[in-house]
Amino acid sequence: MLQYKEPFYQRAYVWTLKKQWELLWKDIQDKAEERLTGIAPAPHFLGAIVVEPQELVWMGGVPTAHIIDGQQRLTTLQYVLKGLRLAVRDLDIKNVDIHLGTVLENPNPDTMAVPEVEVFKVWPTFIDQKPFTTTMTAKSLVELKQRYPDHFTQAGNFRKIGITHPAALEAVWYFAERVKAWIQSNGGKAAEALAMAVLQDLKVVLIRLEKGDDAQVIFETLNGRGAELNATDLIRNHLFMRVDAASESQEDLYNTKWKQFEAARWKVGERRGRITKPRLEWLIYSTIRAETGQEGDLSRLYVDFKD
Repeated sequence: MLQYKEPFYQRAYVWTLKKQWELLWKDIQDKAEERLTGIAPAPHFLGAIVVEPQELVWMGGVPTAHIIDGQQRLTTLQYVLKGLRLAVRDLDIKNVDIHLGTVLENPNPDTMAVPEVEVFKVWPTFIDQKPFTTTMTAKSLVELKQRYPDHFTQAGNFRKIGITHPAALEAVWYFAERVKAWIQSNGGKAAEALAMAVLQDLKVVLIRLEKGDDAQVIFETLNGRGAELNATDLIRNHLFMRVDAASESQEDLYNTKWKQFEAARWKVGERRGRITKPRLEWLIYSTIRAETGQEGDLSRLYVDFKD
């Protein structure tokens, strides 16, 4: 039982039909076709996932690991599995449906601190949470349509013109449609072949950080040409992940306490000597020095804050 959480500093879900989903579906279909013809498929490598295990800060609850790199792939795989599950339910293929629950949901909600969050194997950032939960908790394709009535025509078809769909809905619906069509074209064992292709033939390398590893350094190494990650992004994430969700709302705390530090003036670079850093980093650096009375290393700001 484990949940992979996307930290607050990670960007929202951005994968799309043309750039990623179609290619991934082709890879899944190829592996499933090999299985149907009796060929032992070679693994299809999706890349590396880097996670940072988190300490439990309250009794009970599901152990979590922050996704430092690979959140787009992990989220997409959840959409693939959800689409597959809704498709086999629509086709009344029960033997496959049973096995998919274990890779989409954590069991034993009675032992969870926040069941409505911890039940998911992957938990997205703030901006994606509402469409994610609305889509991933639908029990059938019919229910999914009912939850998003504006996104379907009167004939029940997915609207393609003049509307922007939530990525979770669009991805799950796309994979569900592809799965249904492929199973109907390939007969009785096609559902099992698809499930095995996703669950066994798609491979990732999991890199698990150890205590003391600097997530900031690792993120910047992996994303050297991508989004810049400041120490304050990790500090914000560290603070909010330690909130006792049973008694406090992360969203309320963000809006009332932290949001003021998202203002543009705190992101302005300020130079001291040869070093230029955002003002918020200088504020936290100076605060730590004042509180501890010790010298510090600005490059270790996140680690010093945690200490």
